[in-house]
Amino acid sequence: MSSSEGAYFEYPSAKTFLTLLEVIGEVADEVLLDVGPEAVQVRALDPARLSLIEIRIPSSAFTQYDVRPQGLKVGLNLSSLLKVLPKPKKGEVLKFSADESFYSLLIEGVAPKLFRFRSIEVPVEEIPELSLEFKVRARILSKAFKQALTDLKGSGAIEIEVPVADYILFKGGGSTVKMSRVSGSIIDIEFEESVRSVYEESYLVKVLPLSTLTDSLTLELSSSSPLRITFEIPGDVVVRYTLAPQA
Repeated sequence: MSSSEGAYFEYPSAKTFLTLLEVIGEVADEVLLDVGPEAVQVRALDPARLSLIEIRIPSSAFTQYDVRPQGLKVGLNLSSLLKVLPKPKKGEVLKFSADESFYSLLIEGVAPKLFRFRSIEVPVEEIPELSLEFKVRARILSKAFKQALTDLKGSGAIEIEVPVADYILFKGGGSTVKMSRVSGSIIDIEFEESVRSVYEESYLVKVLPLSTLTDSLTLELSSSSPLRITFEIPGDVVVRYTLAPQA
C-alpha cells in the first residue's frame, strides 16, 4: 500500500505491540489509533473517567513506516479484536495496513496469520491536557512494582505512601510492601515532601503487563492526587497511565 492510500507499518515485535493493545483494551473497548507521519498515538479514558492512558510509538521504532502526509485515524474495536488475535510468539513481526474503511494485521512467523477488520466510528472525545503537580517522582524496578501488587492482591484499595526519600510503602489488606534505595528497588527518587494517596487495585493492575516490556518505570504522585505511571519501552516508546485517587 502506498502512503497516499493510507498507512502501512512493520513493528519488530508482534508480542510487544499486542501487549500494548491489550493494556489499552483494559482501559477502553473502542479507541482511535492515530497514525501520523511521525508517530502512532493513542489517548483513551476509561468509561468511569478515572484513568487515562497515553501511548506514543515514534516512527523510528518501526522497521518500515509509510503514512500519507495527513495521517490516518483508525477506529479499533479492541474488545472484539483481542478475542480473535492469537498470542504472538517471540520473534514474530507485526505488519499493519489501513485505509479509510479497513485495516489488517499480519502476524508473520513460521505460520503467518492475517486478520482483516472494518474500521469503526469512534466518537472523538475531547481529552484535556492534564496539568498536574507532583511532590514525589521515583524510578523503580518494574519487577518490584509487579511483585508489590501481586503481594497485595485482593486488597481492593492500595495506599501508596512516601514518608521520606529513602523508601516507598504499598499498603493493602493489612499488609505492607516496602521498596527502598538500599534494596535496589528504588533506582532514583526526587522528593519534595511526604505523600500518601489511595488508589483502586483493579485500576492499578490494568498496566501490569507493561512491566514485562521494560526494566523500570516512573511513579509520580502527591497526596490525595492522581498517580502517573510512565513506562519507557525500547524504541523510545512511551506509555503514560494517569489514575485518579480513590474518593
